[in-house]
Amino acid sequence: MIVLPKRRVLVVDDSALIRQLLIGIINATADFEVVGTAADGSEAVRKARELNPDAITMDVEMPKMSGLEALKAIMAERPTPVVMVSSFTVAGAYETLQALEYGAIDVVAKPKGTLGMRELSAVLPQKLRAAVGSRLLRPCAPSELRHQVRLSRPSRPWGYDLVVLGCSTGGPAALQQIVPALPADFPAPLVVAQHIPIGFTGPMAQRLDQQSRVQVVEATQLQPLRGGCVYVAPAGSHTVVRREDGRAVLAILPPEHSASPFRPSIDVLFSSALPFAPRVLAIVLTGMGHDGLEGAKELHRAGGEIMAESEETCVVYGMPRAVVEAGLTERTFNLGEIVAFLASPVTR
Repeated sequence: MIVLPKRRVLVVDDSALIRQLLIGIINATADFEVVGTAADGSEAVRKARELNPDAITMDVEMPKMSGLEALKAIMAERPTPVVMVSSFTVAGAYETLQALEYGAIDVVAKPKGTLGMRELSAVLPQKLRAAVGSRLLRPCAPSELRHQVRLSRPSRPWGYDLVVLGCSTGGPAALQQIVPALPADFPAPLVVAQHIPIGFTGPMAQRLDQQSRVQVVEATQLQPLRGGCVYVAPAGSHTVVRREDGRAVLAILPPEHSASPFRPSIDVLFSSALPFAPRVLAIVLTGMGHDGLEGAKELHRAGGEIMAESEETCVVYGMPRAVVEAGLTERTFNLGEIVAFLASPVTR
């Protein structure tokens, strides 16, 4: 029996208690071991250089040098998969989102109480496995992406009444390329389901709104859908679209609405868009697993258009691969092509 060497992790946090908690979770796995710790960003940069780890867990708010500053330095010197470990503070959420845009692979929330510790113990190893298997991409501006490709359009270039989009690992950085590129007169409502911890979707929507010509909001109960607006499904619950009394609205459903471990579930969002078919476009971006596959199948059978991000620009080519291998889309589109398609007159 061949025993593979364990992946080596550097743990960075200014709290000794959190460091010990993370060490315990990581060393309890069969495939990871902690090879070093750091208590601030400057020490993290030095330890990353000395230890050459396979992955790093990085606190956001630290003295001397923040996690965001340390991330930038590490990515410039020796790009390494980084999972951010963030508190529930507003400042922590905003810095975490910036970190995801600058190359961090994913984020986990610092635990609150026994339930939070159990969730972290389940989630952190999954995030680290996705991180070490991910593709580290150089961040670039939407305008740069649009000029990297020549667009090959899908086969049915009519206007859509609704666009639904699902993403997971690598999604915040992809949304950072897509949403600010949308024209102010983007004709359809766009509803986004992003796998991310509770407390981050509100700041994500606010950050995107500040950078975009369309309006970006966190989705709320019975909110009317209108063109030129992007709705970010709140983490911790499920968001669906409905037609009620001749108008399109959003509904926010409790976690128990679906057995899916993902909240929001992309499958739940996509399935709810059936009343809008065939004039609906479903986009599956980077992410681990296959959330969105079953919903995409339903929309495809109803004549909806399915678009999947290609492996070349995915941080993790999991969810799009599942859609492609199921035969739900004729070809994949890199992130630049998706940006160009959504920003072009073909959707209007």
